[in-house]
This record gives sequence, C-alpha cells and structure tokens, in this order.
Amino acid sequence: MAQIAQSDESTDIEDLDPEVLEALPDDIRQEIIDGVRDQIPTDVVEQLPDSVADKVPDTLVEAASMSPGLTAVVVLIGLAALGGAVWGAIKGFLKVAVILGVVAAVAWFFFFSGR
Repeated sequence: MAQIAQSDESTDIEDLDPEVLEALPDDIRQEIIDGVRDQIPTDVVEQLPDSVADKVPDTLVEAASMSPGLTAVVVLIGLAALGGAVWGAIKGFLKVAVILGVVAAVAWFFFFSGR
C-alpha cells in the first residue's frame, strides 16, 4: 500500500503541487479548482503513484469518519429487523401447530367414532 502522505506545513489546498493536481481524477480536480472540496478523499490518494502521493500533506487527506448518530440508527434498524424475523418465525410455528392440532383432533374424532 502506498504511503498516504508525508507531513508538510502547507495546509491550504491552493498550495497543492501542480503535479498532484494533474494526477487527480478530473471530477476531484474540478471540485478543488471550483472551491467545492477542500480535502482529497483517502481512496483517491491511495490510487496515486507513490511519488505523487508523498507530496500530498496529511492535513489535505480526507479521513473517513463515522457518525455516532448514524451508527445508532443502523443498529436500531438491524435490531428491529431481527425482532421482526423472530416474530415472523414464531407466528409461522404457531400457525403450523394450530393447523396440525385441528387435523389431529379431526383424525382422532373419526378414528374413535367408528366410521
């Protein structure tokens, strides 16, 4: 895996080496030029050649961050889905038990009625 970046004192995206800008994908480069993006995604930096990736300062590499709120929502949705699956299985087993109980009662009735 390529070394992501080396420490550098320049943290401004406008001070980025032109060689790095040329190596970036067109959409990322245009977003940087337009001022929409102020950091370079980690996966993009990892795809750059080592010689170019070494010129990108650490402060300009966008680190992936996980939102605790999003994590809590995803966990709650997962637990609700698991609970729904268990409830559905229990309902299915109860339906089968009731139907088989009725069939058994009818069979027992006909067996002992002497027909």
